Amino acid sequence: MGRYLPGYKDGGPVRSIKNLTDYLGNEYNFRILAADRDHGDLTPYPGIKINDWNRVGNADVFYVSGGKFNFKIIKEQAKLADLVYVCGCFNDYSFITLFAKRIGQIEVPVVVAAMGLFSPLEFRRKYLKKKIYTELLNKLGFFRNIFWSATSEMEISEIMQQADSDRKQFYIARDLPRKIDTNLIKKQKTQNQLDVVWISRISPKKNLLGTIDILKKVKQSVHFTIMGPAQDLDYWNKCRARLKELPSHIQWSYRGYVESEEVVQTLYNYHVFLFPTLGENYGHVILEALSAGCPCIISDQTPWQHLEENQAGYVLPLDQKDRFAAVIDHYAEMTEKDFQNASEKALDYAIRFSTESVEETGYRTLFNNI
Repeated sequence: MGRYLPGYKDGGPVRSIKNLTDYLGNEYNFRILAADRDHGDLTPYPGIKINDWNRVGNADVFYVSGGKFNFKIIKEQAKLADLVYVCGCFNDYSFITLFAKRIGQIEVPVVVAAMGLFSPLEFRRKYLKKKIYTELLNKLGFFRNIFWSATSEMEISEIMQQADSDRKQFYIARDLPRKIDTNLIKKQKTQNQLDVVWISRISPKKNLLGTIDILKKVKQSVHFTIMGPAQDLDYWNKCRARLKELPSHIQWSYRGYVESEEVVQTLYNYHVFLFPTLGENYGHVILEALSAGCPCIISDQTPWQHLEENQAGYVLPLDQKDRFAAVIDHYAEMTEKDFQNASEKALDYAIRFSTESVEETGYRTLFNNI
């Protein structure tokens, strides 16, 4: 994969693999090749051994100097593995791995995790470059002798629209959740007031601008907190200009980046999680918010489609900003007692979802059958 812990700037993929090793690291021997520095950084992580193995949680991590993956490193490590699992498709290490497999230099099975990169929204970003690249790999037969790891039948369909692959090459392995503390969380709340939190990478896909537009329609008193790295500075500047237009009863603050392992603890201090994202392959932060006792108000562009029936929040179309605002007002109007009940429902759903996900994980099927 491109980056791993202690990196954080790649968001979901790092969390996905961390959760995988947390749950299954005692059943399988995970060895991870990753860059020695985070996205865009000029210096390596402090305190690591470079071009050597480091024990990180339930996995051994080989930090590649400068993030410069090469044929030799990948070929040598593949010889020591039973299976090679590649995170993503449009990067140097995945191309090298697919090339090595195509010419017979990797004999063990290769699995490519699509990581949501073939969704229509994601594939449209740098579309021409991705389309030419994918068509080239199709013509060279790079996708014929590999397997795919997808999170749903929908994702399989999206991949097959672009990649020359047969349905029998696919396995469904949904992302595993972060381990959850099952203790109840006491939320203090004043009626007609609400602490709303938004946490993610600040980029157009995460739709912070749309979130601000929703808050303009809210009638009750709200304090809105933004957390996450500003990856797209132009977009963040647009957001800051829009934030200044909020009415006086909507106060806001920016807390910046929060360490991944501190996210749930941090979210204990907030009431609801507002996230009208333009699209998520999984949405780890949604489960993190639920496990912190925060009901979630999210768009219908994520796999989380059953919040309302589980009394854990609301899933709404992006074009219905008035409904988003009405739901925020609904939570704001709750008494502390009523909101505490809503908070416990969110945590209960997180616990049930987490337990079922681990029991039914497709990763065991993928690893054992291949």
